[in-house]
Amino acid sequence: MAATTSAQQELAEERASWIPMVAIAFGQAIMSFNVASLPVALGGMVESFQVAPTVVATGIVAYSMIVAGFVMLGAKLVQRFGALRVFRLAVIVFGLAQVLMTFSPNATAMITAQALCGTAGAVIVPALIALIAENYHGTQQATALGALASARAGAGVLALLIGGVLGTYIGWRPVFGILIAVSALVLLLSFRLKPDHGRPEVRIDFLGVLLAA
Repeated sequence: MAATTSAQQELAEERASWIPMVAIAFGQAIMSFNVASLPVALGGMVESFQVAPTVVATGIVAYSMIVAGFVMLGAKLVQRFGALRVFRLAVIVFGLAQVLMTFSPNATAMITAQALCGTAGAVIVPALIALIAENYHGTQQATALGALASARAGAGVLALLIGGVLGTYIGWRPVFGILIAVSALVLLLSFRLKPDHGRPEVRIDFLGVLLAA
């Protein structure tokens, strides 16, 4: 009887240990969904804002360039202040950016929203890896990394499907409105992640970051 109870407890702990991965996977998914939705929504945004397609495409470029240019700074921030704290802040910024994206009155607001998304994404990317390292070890860590890659691919496919349907029958704005709710869910689930501590001794070379960007 005692052995059965012990086995049940171990199984429950094993199942519970994967709950934090849901937050991590959704953290990856919101970024992938956002960037994959942009080309799908491009036509609708061109019509809404009455601008050339190249102007709307600037939002896509802004997102990608900021993520690529400042991901190293994001990694340093994760090291200095702790992955969980920085992750939560970045998710909040991402969610607020999606509010601006959803209710953008013009192309300038849309591009600004995507620039903010890129800023948040540059922090979320290294934070996700650090959170996996903090919460999982051994074979579980390898499984978690695989799940992260699957979340990226799956969110991209969903963005094409959902974005196509909503964009055709309702409009492009609800596509990004979905990300407001999912960002809130990620923030809520983040409280199931293990708390970590930053390393104040880590120094950030802002000049080096700017040169690298």
